[in-house]
Amino acid sequence: MIYFKNYFLTGLLLISFSEVAQKITTLKPTRFINVAIPEPSDICYNSKTNTFYIVSDTGILFETDSNAKIIRKIVQKDTDFEAVYSDDNKVYAVDETNRNIYIYDSTTFKEDKVINLPYNGGKNKGYEAFTYNTDNQKFILLTEKDPIILFELDLDFKITKQTILNSIAKDISSAKYYHDFLWLLSDESMMLMKLNPNTYEVIQKWTLPVINPEGFAFDSNGNLIVTCDDMQRMYYFNNPEKK
Repeated sequence: MIYFKNYFLTGLLLISFSEVAQKITTLKPTRFINVAIPEPSDICYNSKTNTFYIVSDTGILFETDSNAKIIRKIVQKDTDFEAVYSDDNKVYAVDETNRNIYIYDSTTFKEDKVINLPYNGGKNKGYEAFTYNTDNQKFILLTEKDPIILFELDLDFKITKQTILNSIAKDISSAKYYHDFLWLLSDESMMLMKLNPNTYEVIQKWTLPVINPEGFAFDSNGNLIVTCDDMQRMYYFNNPEKK
């Protein structure tokens, strides 16, 4: 099953992971704050500026400090931003409704280009997570559910590989490539997962006792920050890999 306008693209890889006994640890937040950002759906950290980018379901891209104090914002009409990623020069915001990736200059905050990636899934079950694998130089784009598809994209945003990940969680709400591993967040499963970036096998899982965990990021110290859209909150956790 392929869900693009051109049916049956080659290279679809179906992953069916066997149930492997894994110890699942529950992460407890150290604190939380209420944020003035409506429906914060994803967050990413910019190490160059020591700031965060947060996107909203209402089509707004925000730059904030670590306490979600808004520094600046840009409004994109008629969009539903669900994922955000940044590098040294660009900010990428993924619009689930129109299947677009908006690319902004991180200095001027002006739109640089828009990439359209057609997808035939439900409007509210489209692209939900986006990141970049710095080791193999591939963008990673994931659909939310029904099915969960991981797309690998080259630097021209051409699909090079597709993998179905239905067995790992009920849905996927956010993705980050961090310290040589792919990390995924599931809203419905309330779970953070660490994956092998080559096989996409789940290596470790953590339960998050928060409602609607939609986005996450690691700060400069490796501590975890989670955004919850319905609650309009940011939760702070210690580095999940530190004992």
